[in-house]
Amino acid sequence: MKKTPPRVLHGIPASPGIDHGPAFIHDPKRAPAERRSVPPGEIEEEIERFNRAVEEARAQLRETRNMVSAKIDQAHAAIFDAQEVLLDDPLLTDACRREIRARKLNAEYVLEQTVERIRHLFEQIDVKHFSLQNLDVLDVAARIRESLSPEPRSRLERIARNSIIVAHDLRPSDTAHLNRRHVLGIITEAGGPTSHFAILAKALNIPAVVGVEGILGRVRPEDDVIVDGFSGAVTVHPSPGSLERMRQRRLRMKADGESLQKLRDLPCETQDGYRIDLAANLELPSEVEAIRQSGAQGIGLFRSEFFYIDRGYIPPEEEQFQTYREVLEKMAPMPVICRTLDLGGDKFVSQHGVVTGDMNPFLGLRAIRLCLANPDMFRSQLRAILRASPFGNAKIMFPFITDISEVRRAMALLNETRDDLRRSGIEYDPDTQVGIMIETPSAALTAETLAEEVDFFSLGTNDLIQYALAVDRANESVADLYNPLHPAVLHLIMRTIDAAHRAGIWVGLCGEMAADPALAVLLLGLGIDELSMSCIAIPEVKRLIRSLTLDEIHQFREEVFANLGTEKIAAILPRFRRKCAKRRVA
Repeated sequence: MKKTPPRVLHGIPASPGIDHGPAFIHDPKRAPAERRSVPPGEIEEEIERFNRAVEEARAQLRETRNMVSAKIDQAHAAIFDAQEVLLDDPLLTDACRREIRARKLNAEYVLEQTVERIRHLFEQIDVKHFSLQNLDVLDVAARIRESLSPEPRSRLERIARNSIIVAHDLRPSDTAHLNRRHVLGIITEAGGPTSHFAILAKALNIPAVVGVEGILGRVRPEDDVIVDGFSGAVTVHPSPGSLERMRQRRLRMKADGESLQKLRDLPCETQDGYRIDLAANLELPSEVEAIRQSGAQGIGLFRSEFFYIDRGYIPPEEEQFQTYREVLEKMAPMPVICRTLDLGGDKFVSQHGVVTGDMNPFLGLRAIRLCLANPDMFRSQLRAILRASPFGNAKIMFPFITDISEVRRAMALLNETRDDLRRSGIEYDPDTQVGIMIETPSAALTAETLAEEVDFFSLGTNDLIQYALAVDRANESVADLYNPLHPAVLHLIMRTIDAAHRAGIWVGLCGEMAADPALAVLLLGLGIDELSMSCIAIPEVKRLIRSLTLDEIHQFREEVFANLGTEKIAAILPRFRRKCAKRRVA
């Protein structure tokens, strides 16, 4: 029989790791709900049937939440808190009750129609967060539907052999109930690297690739598949050579990991003693232990959006305080930079909280603008951070600054909050440093003035690059124009660093540039004081910096700047990486 040739498909890496095994196709099909008229005298009974299904779904969510809390942690379990809120959402359950009464139709059909309207509403909004919330609505609605018309639970729970799951998408509850012993990897057509199922897959250490277009039509049950959660590659029917390369890669990764782990407690310094701080970006409080194990010298960016996204309400101050306190205590005495709310752009709160419906959200009411427009919400977060500050080394950072007036207004609210705490006899650290993110060209071009107002800068290069070059970094059609080595970008970075140092303040960087070892070396050559990145990237960046002298770093910087804007620049980074790959450092 003729052997099927290998095929390599590409998606988006969502959870690191690499493995191979037979494909397990998860493509559940459900027949459309039958439309059935309900006699007027039975309407209340039908609504009561719907209400019982909602409460059964609520019980299932709480059971899943408790299971995830025990198996993973509280932060990941909060995903299901957000879903429980949706059970009381007027757009979903209240709308169903109204429709049952008004149209005298059965609950299953009304639920299906209501969900379709919500899906259509979200699809009209071309924003990543709403696609994620759409999945939550579908997951919750599926639970209610299952309670209305009982069916066997997902076959995913009954996987009895090591397999790679291939699906259009996975609900968070699907992932939470997976038998980890038998799941080698996950591949989906839909979803994103920040979707809830991807977050859970990462917590469960399951390699995952998302966004593989048409994968269900290209893979059959039991086909051998390699899933590469580092690169996003999916190999169907891998050749013996591909399998051997995968095995060798896993062996190298294990040995490399052991080698890098030896660097964990060593300083990040050049061979002639020039030091730089390497910190980690924190998405969820549950990642603190991984950050500590990576050898990070602190948290350079503690994102606070997880408090708000998909919650359906603004989180209470006490909850925020307890979370900040826990992270600060675990990281003490190392610094933790708490970025205030950066909603807007591609991140939103559901309809019960703060929503920005801008046509162009990246240029609209986002981040510090949103906070200043909602001072009570902003004060609550500032109070929580300040109250937690005595329990560690907290710093506060305001995002998306474009004008000095925003800094002054934010500082005024911060000082009012300090005064309120003082009058109430609540302890806080009066020496907590305050900084701003430089992620817009206007901030970089006025860095000299801004530096007089704050204690530090942090360059947010992800946004700085896209605003400087007018390139949407999420748009594949212009992705090749997103260039961290564009002369305009590097000159904005240099201007910011020089302005900070002239004012006597330090400057860090927390964009993706920091996680690329070669670019990290270039930034060191530009005078950056701190780099913050995913904790996974820290050991490799540290190893490269420890293999070089400061003179070599300056030579590399001069070579880059001598070739800016020319075709030669494309070859400089790969050549530098190859040269450094030959080095070994203790």
